[in-house]
Amino acid sequence: MNALRHVHTLLAADGALVDVHPVSQEQIEAAGAVVGTIEEPDWLNVDLPNAEAGVRRVVDEGLFAFEAETEYDVLQHFDDAEELIDVKRDIIEGQDALIAAIRSAEPPLRSRMRVVMRRLRAIPRRRAD
Repeated sequence: MNALRHVHTLLAADGALVDVHPVSQEQIEAAGAVVGTIEEPDWLNVDLPNAEAGVRRVVDEGLFAFEAETEYDVLQHFDDAEELIDVKRDIIEGQDALIAAIRSAEPPLRSRMRVVMRRLRAIPRRRAD
């Protein structure tokens, strides 16, 4: 949240900020079905709620006003299981059941993550006279 306050000081008067971040855990799909979900409990239980609360707080403080919001899916396509496992290695480490499900799925595979994009308008701070 301090970052959002800092950004506010850097923006031109009436400038805009675009906030983009995931709002769901990443799913792995093959043949039109969900193979599994990449579990990221710290992100889901700590990072996402804190990010959402920080945006709401700076709006409540009068630093920014919501102008627009949209959600969309970010898709990544993989020709085979090993390519996906290699790209996602750091975040799927220790998720052995998911890795096995990925390896047994019929390629091609894809990952899907829901993302929110918001445009926030900076509200100029009043100067103390």
